Amino acid sequence: MKRLDEEPREPRYEVVWPLGKSAVEIVDESQRAEDLDGQTVAFVWDYLFRGPEMFEAIKQELQERCPGARFVDYDVFGNIHGSDAEEKANVAALPARLREHRVDSAVVAVGA
Repeated sequence: MKRLDEEPREPRYEVVWPLGKSAVEIVDESQRAEDLDGQTVAFVWDYLFRGPEMFEAIKQELQERCPGARFVDYDVFGNIHGSDAEEKANVAALPARLREHRVDSAVVAVGA
């Protein structure tokens, strides 16, 4: 009868990790606006999941809380899903469009 310590062993590794190293750069979050009164709020969407319904509900709530807020609707920015050339162009143009409309804050929705 063979003893267990006489059996051939599998290779031993110091560390095994099934995931690769993270390629995402950690960035600091932006400072949250204290009050949206007098601010311009953009709605930005990827045209996938109930955006018009959700944005309308959010807009109504924000208008009640911050009657001085101004809103720029999602259609101004176009579809930002990014799966075709037009959508990729919309993503590339987004910073300039946000500046053009003097946007202070944005509600960005991507559907699943």
